[in-house]
Amino acid sequence: MKTLGARSTSRVGFRPAGLASVLLVLATATAAADEPKPTTKPVTERSKLEIKPSEKAIGSIAIDNPLGDVRVEGYDGKSLLIETVKTAPTGDALERLRVSLVPNPDGSVRITTAADPGDTGAIARAEMKIDLVVRAPRDAKIEATSSAGLLQVSNMDAGGILDTATGRIRVINVQGELTTSTVSGETRIEQAFGSIDAQTLGADVSLDSIAGTKLVASANRGSIAGRRVRSREIELTTTDGSISLEAEVTLRSRVVVASLKGDVDMKLRRTGAMMVRARGAKVNLGSQAGTKTQSDGWLTATFGAAGGTDAPAFVEMRSKTGTVQLHLIESD
Repeated sequence: MKTLGARSTSRVGFRPAGLASVLLVLATATAAADEPKPTTKPVTERSKLEIKPSEKAIGSIAIDNPLGDVRVEGYDGKSLLIETVKTAPTGDALERLRVSLVPNPDGSVRITTAADPGDTGAIARAEMKIDLVVRAPRDAKIEATSSAGLLQVSNMDAGGILDTATGRIRVINVQGELTTSTVSGETRIEQAFGSIDAQTLGADVSLDSIAGTKLVASANRGSIAGRRVRSREIELTTTDGSISLEAEVTLRSRVVVASLKGDVDMKLRRTGAMMVRARGAKVNLGSQAGTKTQSDGWLTATFGAAGGTDAPAFVEMRSKTGTVQLHLIESD
């Protein structure tokens, strides 16, 4: 009887491998290591949900989505239509993605996303994603936050608050009081009417077709560019970035544009009288301006003449180390 053990000493049929055989084995192992590993296609799940108003109409919507993009689109209906797209590398990871909805009797709705804790192994957080598309009644106020995803709001009439860390902010055709804040994501606001406050630390701000009572925008390390701006009060400031502004000013308007290290370039249309004061490493207020240098170093100029009790528009432009320029597009 023969017993098979781990320490068998039988040498029957054994031959030492030659050098060529060893090299062949090594080459085969190296080739196998260099072969690309098969990639796993991400798993995706789509779902849609409608929330109808109960006791009161839907008046405010709060969205907190640290896992992906948020797009809010206004429409003429009364219900809240929510479309979610979940993406994960595996089915088990997909099951851990959650979307929570809390409708309240007062007409407010809260939407949050999260990933349940679990053993994900080598799965990176960036591979697990939830994107939200929300169709909301136009007159609902929006409050949305994200981590790195896009925040986009369009066709809404009650303003909102948008806050993200590294994600981009996009606003199109919105009325009301609007506040945006981002650390390093670009902000773009187009066709907005109302009071606007856009803040960013390390990114650019782009403004187009803005009107209303007040426009405030600031960037630490980024530029600000504004076109077709008709706000009554404008305040644009940067630390390390340039500012360009095309705007229309009327009587009693107030415009302050200031950069610490960047250039300031303004193109203004005026209706009525306008008083300008400017300071910079180099200042150009135009060939038609009768500039005066004040004792404190400011250059001043007056365009037009105010009549009666009408107060002229006031414009201040300044940069500590940059060039300051004013171009008058047209005057009365």
